[in-house]
Amino acid sequence: MTAGPRAAAFLLLTAVTVAACSSEPGGPRLKVTGAYVPRPASPDVAAAYFTVTDSGDTGDELTGVTADVSAEAMMHQSTGQTMRMVDRVPVPAHGRLTFAPGGYHVMLEHPVRTLREGDHVRLTLRFRRSPSITVEAPVEPVGHRPEAAR
Repeated sequence: MTAGPRAAAFLLLTAVTVAACSSEPGGPRLKVTGAYVPRPASPDVAAAYFTVTDSGDTGDELTGVTADVSAEAMMHQSTGQTMRMVDRVPVPAHGRLTFAPGGYHVMLEHPVRTLREGDHVRLTLRFRRSPSITVEAPVEPVGHRPEAAR
């Protein structure tokens, strides 16, 4: 083997090794879409909704959410007439976790400003394995339902 092919083989082997050593190969690959906050009917509490999609092989867990408009952002799950606070919610591998009316949602207690249609709320989602993701959620009209949820 001459120097040229040897160098090319070395570079190829190095590239394959680096790719194999990257953090969490096949691990969580998260994306947050469809975030919104319906204009609250009461000035004391608002709700936030979104979808987390994981295209990775291992899944992850949503462990918390913070919002720029509230010191208290709590994850809840509604089932029928019952609502309970949850500390973590699984994000399935090759699947999605949906926060939507009647299911999982984030309660924003005592917003520091009045939320009006057209405003934005900055949400930061924290995960067990993946880095945090920050999204801008528009404030939508009361009763807003995204097309995908209909």
